[in-house]
Amino acid sequence: MLRKYWLRATAYVVAVGLAAASIHWPRSSNIGTIATILLLLVTFEYVLTTQENLGLFRHQLQRQEKVFLFVDLVVLKKVFIRVSNLGMTNFLVTGMRVRTQDIAKFNWSTHRVVETGQSELIELPAETLAKHPLSVDVEITLEIVGLDIKGTSEPKVFNISMGLDEVPEKAREGLDGLWTVRCPRCGLGGLIVMSLEGLETFDDAFARKNEMETDLKDSCPNHETKWLLKQS
Repeated sequence: MLRKYWLRATAYVVAVGLAAASIHWPRSSNIGTIATILLLLVTFEYVLTTQENLGLFRHQLQRQEKVFLFVDLVVLKKVFIRVSNLGMTNFLVTGMRVRTQDIAKFNWSTHRVVETGQSELIELPAETLAKHPLSVDVEITLEIVGLDIKGTSEPKVFNISMGLDEVPEKAREGLDGLWTVRCPRCGLGGLIVMSLEGLETFDDAFARKNEMETDLKDSCPNHETKWLLKQS
């Protein structure tokens, strides 16, 4: 923007200087000379304006092709991933990557078009929740394809609480499960629970869990660590 401002300013200064020179030292028709200068000035301004319009059009086109989505969970006795299209172009969900707090990984293929301004529900397979009678933390990443984009969504973390007969009851964003940690040296576990305070991602949670395992091993059998969940 600053460069175009200086180009315009320079062009006007040169045009005024040439017009003044043609008047002060006339060698031919002043009218023709000034008309030529004005024509060149108008042409130069037209070129700059066209470049600006092309830049704006290119930016708008890129924005239209970009995928903007929002992901959350809906519980209707089963758990569904709700994918909302907040952008200006349709996109295709081709797969789901799910991690659980016990380091289990699941990958599923799907084929669901999400139109602009619309939402789609994609069922989360029940095996994701198996062996978690109370609640489980999950991390969900979607594989997406747009007009000129192929990639993945940002990983998002949710906690799913279970009701009677291990039927999903509710879901909320964030980490809220019971992350138990076992001492690598003596095998003691079950009652050792990790604090989730300040954690927002699975990568951070697994890093803290590894650090906690090292603390437990080094301090065994006292099992001391600053990451132990304290009962309030």
